[in-house]
Amino acid sequence: MAATEKDTGLGTTYERIAVARLLERFAEHHPIRNVLEGPTDGITGIRGLNSVPLAQGGARVELVLGDPDEVTIARRVWRELGLADQVTVRHSRDGRLDVPPRSFDLVWNFNSLPQAADPEAILSEMCDASARFVLVFVGNTMNYGYPIHRLHHRAAREEWSHGDVEMMNPRLIEKMLAERGFRARERLLVDTPWWPDIDSPIEEVAATFLPFLRRFASGSKRLQHYTWTPEDLPYFDPDRRRKLEAELGKHFAIENAERFPFRVLFAHHRGILTEREDATTPGGGTA
Repeated sequence: MAATEKDTGLGTTYERIAVARLLERFAEHHPIRNVLEGPTDGITGIRGLNSVPLAQGGARVELVLGDPDEVTIARRVWRELGLADQVTVRHSRDGRLDVPPRSFDLVWNFNSLPQAADPEAILSEMCDASARFVLVFVGNTMNYGYPIHRLHHRAAREEWSHGDVEMMNPRLIEKMLAERGFRARERLLVDTPWWPDIDSPIEEVAATFLPFLRRFASGSKRLQHYTWTPEDLPYFDPDRRRKLEAELGKHFAIENAERFPFRVLFAHHRGILTEREDATTPGGGTA
């Protein structure tokens, strides 16, 4: 499959903003000088943009992507944003990170671990590379749309394309990270709109179970309403993002309600932030 040069759909637009907001809050509380993101990038749309908010906050970023064409497009976006001097984007055919030990304040990836051939090896590499924090996000199997999504794949006879479900368990990942000397700092929910986490148009999903609805599916233009090219991304420009968030309005109601007890049922992704037990601060002291 060719690397995409577009972000398409309300879901991707919402997800980008939600992840950016979370990373900005994280950077406000923790001094992050350098970031390693990889291997690959599990967000839908243009690959390699998740760490842009950290770079805008002053961090140096290294990205590891799994496709040479994705590397080319990511470099193009970072250059367009005026951040080319703050990023290194490289290709890894085998998913290895290949960096010196303890060389980054934050090592993280978004929704890529379930797709990995050897997730334990990746976690070990991430921990070795981190001087302080390891952050991992995976799909949320507790989302109320997850069983519908699984059933849709079976009913439509589509191969499950989202990776190892076992590696979508943050508690398991937390345990694996603890075994590597990283203690849990925070359990996170992100990308929490009111709609379920179904990557196909809802009309297509409904038509799988109710065939008479198929005639409506082809007419759906929902995915085309929010489409952005590398030269037109609105998430990383403060003024454009404010306008976009205002336009999306009610969709962020659950995301903003941190005390809402059922947020986990709506979250599309869960995450675990961990810290090295013998971490040092940028000033050289013990964290």
